[in-house]
Amino acid sequence: MSNREAFENVVGKVAKDVQSEIQSSLEKAYNEALRIIDSAEKESVAKASEIPHSKERQADTLRRRIIGSAELKARNLSLQVLEETVNRVFDESLKKMEGSSSMKNYGKSLKKFLEEGVDAIGVEEFTVVGRSADKDLLKKVSHEVEKEHNVTIKVASETLESRGGVQVKSSDGSVIYDNTIEARLERLKPLLRKQISEILVGQG
Repeated sequence: MSNREAFENVVGKVAKDVQSEIQSSLEKAYNEALRIIDSAEKESVAKASEIPHSKERQADTLRRRIIGSAELKARNLSLQVLEETVNRVFDESLKKMEGSSSMKNYGKSLKKFLEEGVDAIGVEEFTVVGRSADKDLLKKVSHEVEKEHNVTIKVASETLESRGGVQVKSSDGSVIYDNTIEARLERLKPLLRKQISEILVGQG
């Protein structure tokens, strides 16, 4: 299983774990959206009735404007629920990833993260930055990557405030590949939105 697949599995599992809460939030948002639209329809009828019969087109335009505004509010409410849920799953996934950084296979993952950065930047000399807790492990995997990829890697004295992973830089610092756990999850957010949307649609 690739690192990306492993990350996707964690995200998918967390999304399923909070599925009932997602559904509850959806129902609240749906009911509120119905209330907004219903209220707007009543308002549009009331205001349109104040317009003389000879100006039916003006009344119809007013009704459409009021209802259209309400539908936009309802849509924004649904999007807000989706984004809040994405952020919730994102935070929960980060916690799980942080826990995995103490496991035996974290060394393999750290090496893979470094290799991905080296391949993405594509030069011969690099600087890598990691967590202070990973300093010794990062030196070890950097040495392995140097030999296997015929490159030069310097482990920076500075450290990252991160839950794991690395930042890989070209030696002159002009190119940075952020491969921390946070950055990797951030890149998965579009997939996460899709997964949660599918849950919402499937449960709606």
